[in-house]
Amino acid sequence: MHGLVPPLLHRPGDMATFRKKPVDVCIDVRSKLEYWLGHLDGAICIPVEKIADLLPKRDDITKDSRILVYCASGARSAIACRTLSNLGYSKVTDGGPIAKARADFVP
Repeated sequence: MHGLVPPLLHRPGDMATFRKKPVDVCIDVRSKLEYWLGHLDGAICIPVEKIADLLPKRDDITKDSRILVYCASGARSAIACRTLSNLGYSKVTDGGPIAKARADFVP
């Protein structure tokens, strides 16, 4: 469909969490190469420079979806959070760096 962008990570009755709060979709905003080298289980890859264009085209992610974004250091995830907020996505969480996000994410 969109390369490394599979369907949402959860199935009915199976909910991912971040810091014990439900997550509908986990987005790795790093490059496709960085994603390929390792990512959180169930995460999709939408590089930060493409998120404003690609995310609104997805029928399976709404403005009310609970979205977790993360990157390598926290800089790109912060940009992605602001971008998504400006687009009207109301439930976006900045997971920061992958190392920290991994500790609090349960797929």
